[in-house]
Amino acid sequence: MIKEINKTTVLVVDDHPAIRSTMLDILNEEGFSAEQATNGTEALAKCQANEFDFVLMDVQMPELNGIEVLSKIRKSKQTKSRFIFFSAYSVPELEEQALALGSYAFLRKPIKVEKILSLIRDKRGIPVLVHLEDDHMRTCLGNLLKNQGYQIIETNNLDNALIQLRQIDYAFLIYDSDSPGLEQEALTSTLRSLKSETICITTNEDEKASEVIDKISFLSEQKAKSGGNYEN
Repeated sequence: MIKEINKTTVLVVDDHPAIRSTMLDILNEEGFSAEQATNGTEALAKCQANEFDFVLMDVQMPELNGIEVLSKIRKSKQTKSRFIFFSAYSVPELEEQALALGSYAFLRKPIKVEKILSLIRDKRGIPVLVHLEDDHMRTCLGNLLKNQGYQIIETNNLDNALIQLRQIDYAFLIYDSDSPGLEQEALTSTLRSLKSETICITTNEDEKASEVIDKISFLSEQKAKSGGNYEN
């Protein structure tokens, strides 16, 4: 496969011809360079021969399932390909295995095309400040955002967060909605004084990291559609 200059390459893997055809048409119309594989064995061969930016794969397929394909690839080569799995059924053990192998996302069918497009659009260069005191929350969210290509700075200290906001024009600031009110006010008042366009996103221990990422993906998509301005 010869990679087209500046085009994101996508491999679509599904044993249903209609799904492959539809996704190929949509991806190519959106400006991506897409090709297909009909099963896990074919997908494995193509991934070993080529370096795709993204692999969209049904996790449950004949011959080799999606988890087996990714596991074999991880053992045979270093790859930067990002794997997005989807399934018609809720299979927690497969989802856990996919995440353990470093998958990019695990989605349920029916496929939401806008979600797929948001995931594979280039997010490099979008800076995010993750200011969370809880080490587990901060690390988990930071790692997931890094895996999706965002530029991440993490801090658990208010003074450091304020220094970062004064020095860098972040696209997003993520902080704990359960943090002290005075701390939250210090963050937001600093942004107001700077006349910053940084978007504040609050989270807490009850919210999944994936839900926070969905918010950022949506707002990033809004920016792309509006020609550069984030809309909250």
